[in-house]
Amino acid sequence: MVTHAAFVVKFPQQLARPGRVHGRPVPPARMGIAVSRGSPGNSAVTAVAAAMPRGVRCRAGGLIEPDGGNLVDLVAPEEGGRRAVLWREAAVLPHRVRLGRVDTEWVHVLSEGWASPLRGFMRETEFLQALHFNAVRGHDGSMVNMSVPIVLAVDDAQRRAILASGATSVALIDDHDRPVAVLSDIEIYKHNKKERIARTWGTTALGLPYVEEAITNAGDWLIGGDLEVIEPIKYNDGLDQYRLSPAQLREEFARRNADAVFAFQLRNPVHNGHALLMTDTRRRLLDMGYKNPVLLLHPLGGFTKADDVPLSVRMKQHEKVFSYKQSYHPSVSFL
Repeated sequence: MVTHAAFVVKFPQQLARPGRVHGRPVPPARMGIAVSRGSPGNSAVTAVAAAMPRGVRCRAGGLIEPDGGNLVDLVAPEEGGRRAVLWREAAVLPHRVRLGRVDTEWVHVLSEGWASPLRGFMRETEFLQALHFNAVRGHDGSMVNMSVPIVLAVDDAQRRAILASGATSVALIDDHDRPVAVLSDIEIYKHNKKERIARTWGTTALGLPYVEEAITNAGDWLIGGDLEVIEPIKYNDGLDQYRLSPAQLREEFARRNADAVFAFQLRNPVHNGHALLMTDTRRRLLDMGYKNPVLLLHPLGGFTKADDVPLSVRMKQHEKVFSYKQSYHPSVSFL
């Protein structure tokens, strides 16, 4: 998987100049989603209409609808005492599944709605849809892009114990045995590792870093179900203050009165080629009639290439770049 960071930036007018890459004009921006969930790498700039155009799903307020029609939020609310109740429920559940680093990141992804319409780790039907169709079916019947399965593995002993007890819920715990979430209405099914690797990456070659850490040595079974998370996931790495949820980003777009949002996803420090793509996309949006396009800069964390600049260093570079002009007003979000 990958984790994402995002700067929301209002570009100063003087930077909106045409750009060229390798002597050719940058291709026109395409309409798409504001926050992408793709493979690690530099994406082309994606323009996201927040007001028009045809073929783009919009609410009355102007923002594009989340995948599946509704933005999922799986974090237990503090109001009404639900968070405290869930913690007590998790603490007494007899079966516990320990989360690894990647598992915890997936809990984060799921809990804040980055993987809407999923409401938990995939059950077998969703897993097979992702493998064979690179999509899952939402509650409204629509097919939603989902090329990377979001699953949780358990071993033979855990499977036998859960099935023998007839349990329908398990607690998910961190490496300090603290409850993180509850997975309910569970389903356990075979973890076909070779097929998962082949269909996700198009190869079974050795050396894929995500495969080595998250699949090869994982359990031979997958457990899916409905997820409820006790409290927002924090990493305590000095960057949590920048981590905004999709709901918070949508609020920020509305606060800035953005009539278009264009996203740029990258795993390296911003360089001149990136800047040309970003400024040219803004110019094209202005030419299309949008008045206040806002940039969503989306640095990748999590699984990137081993020789990539570390995320914490890249974030400092991004902040520095966007602090040169007061009018940038950078706002940062991580997934």
